[in-house]
Amino acid sequence: MKALIAASSREELSAFKDERYIKVVTGVGLSLAAVNTVKAIIEFDPDIVINIGSAGSLKSCHPVGSVLSFSSVYCKDQDLSLYHLAPYATIMSDGSTVREMKLIGDENILLSSSSFSSEKDDLVNADAADMECYSVALASYLCRKRCASFKLITDIVGERPLISDYKRILREGRIHLEEEVRMFLDNIR
Repeated sequence: MKALIAASSREELSAFKDERYIKVVTGVGLSLAAVNTVKAIIEFDPDIVINIGSAGSLKSCHPVGSVLSFSSVYCKDQDLSLYHLAPYATIMSDGSTVREMKLIGDENILLSSSSFSSEKDDLVNADAADMECYSVALASYLCRKRCASFKLITDIVGERPLISDYKRILREGRIHLEEEVRMFLDNIR
């Protein structure tokens, strides 16, 4: 199975050495993630797209250092409620709306935003927050590719992490992140 592993930085991808992985650095944020994921899907035609990286925990049951997979992701930046649409709805090119992107994974929910999350969100019962997954999932959906996401919890939303702590947690946890992705790929058809 040909797997495209999409991450915002080279550091997040550094533990992914298996030759069946096609690795792409998307850059940080929703816009770069969307554009660079579509480019990689077109160039490599993977069987599955897997977004990996770091996320902030929105629930105390997900401590720093844990790795989560997700069943869905929402985009916090999409608030079209003024137009009587559900919060976090994306208007597609055909006029339809999509509120959540479905992923292959555990029952955790991810909330993406183009900025660092500093507070919990009450509209969806999200488990974690990141800055790229929604766009990777949307690009995968539009290109008719299956998508999964695995995130290393590097901080707790609402707390102000030190960059040195973030780098240490990422350095220590990226091996566990790669192990989770490898086990997932070994078991998926």
